[in-house]
Amino acid sequence: MKQIITTFSILASITLFGQNYTVIHSIGKIYDTSTGAYLRKGSKVGESTELKFETKGAKAAVLSSSRGRFIIQKNSTSQQQGDLAYTLSSVISPVRGRLSTRAGGINNLLDFQKHFGEGSVAIIGKEYSVAVSPNAYPMNESKFFYAQYTYKGERINKKLPSNGDSLVFAIASLYAVDDSAIDPGEVSDAQLFYYNSDSEESSLITSLEFGVVTAEDLETLSGSFSDLSEEDRTTALLEIINDLYGKCSKAQLLKSL
Repeated sequence: MKQIITTFSILASITLFGQNYTVIHSIGKIYDTSTGAYLRKGSKVGESTELKFETKGAKAAVLSSSRGRFIIQKNSTSQQQGDLAYTLSSVISPVRGRLSTRAGGINNLLDFQKHFGEGSVAIIGKEYSVAVSPNAYPMNESKFFYAQYTYKGERINKKLPSNGDSLVFAIASLYAVDDSAIDPGEVSDAQLFYYNSDSEESSLITSLEFGVVTAEDLETLSGSFSDLSEEDRTTALLEIINDLYGKCSKAQLLKSL
């Protein structure tokens, strides 16, 4: 009986600690204490690997040939010290599955808050746009939306363009200071406002959080699933982008592929 228990314990240990994962994409700096290197595409990690999250919001997507797709990230209650190491098994979880942004356009304040205020939204490519009711929020020279965020201790205001009845968040203009591009990852406390110059009133609409997926990021991720069918590859990309960057609809993704 003792021998059977011992054998079972060994097998359980192999299952728990023998699992390896391959990194397919990473955001920010995650340091592997066993190799003395940061996680990057192609890095191998095991269940007992100890990791340090050195930048805010650092994440990584990994694959297991036997278990599927997983995300490495600290949970919201974890301590923030960059020198604190976490065992992989405590910071890894399966992808949550396909998510999508709120269907249809925005008709009122509540729609805005549900669309943008309930977690990060992914911007794939050069811009993100959403239809806004012209009756509720007309957009013209005297009435318009603007974004405000903190960058290196300074509050930055950015007037947002529109295209017909669509509000547009353009990467090139949104993330630029003094005509120089800035890293979206260095922006914090972003908010959306609506301004009426006729009454000189500015109204806070909602908080903003974007995850920017560059063309290079999308190409890298897509290449990791090149052996899948087109439908399965789209599903895999949706899962990873939703977990790494923010809410993303299938239509939004297909438009960028």
